[in-house]
Amino acid sequence: MSKSHGATRLSVSLPASLVREFDAVWRNMRYFDRSKAVHDALRNFISDHKWMREEAEELIGAIVLLYYLDKPGLLNKIMEVQHEFENTISSTMHLHLTRNKCLEIIAVKGATRDVKNLAQRLMGHKGVKQLRMATVVP
Repeated sequence: MSKSHGATRLSVSLPASLVREFDAVWRNMRYFDRSKAVHDALRNFISDHKWMREEAEELIGAIVLLYYLDKPGLLNKIMEVQHEFENTISSTMHLHLTRNKCLEIIAVKGATRDVKNLAQRLMGHKGVKQLRMATVVP
């Protein structure tokens, strides 16, 4: 790494196929250059994962939960967990994707440790197929 004009130059080795795919994406998104696209990608990576290691900070974000109703009582378990975190959850949106597949979007605001605990409690249930966090650390 070398510093120039308040910025740090970073050299990274990547597979050629990944670079080609990244270049196609940032051009399609109408970025002016690769550096700005890498900057935004790194900033998003940091924001997406910062909540996992900083217990004391407050964060705002959304938990996106994909689950299947093939496990008896799963919906009730999800609702019970949500009620336990009523001070952390601002609102929820429930979408029926198919007869047996649902997507839940849970808006959260609170201490990082509480949001992390909520996410862990939700993803621990059988039938929950995927949980994603979208966070903003104010």
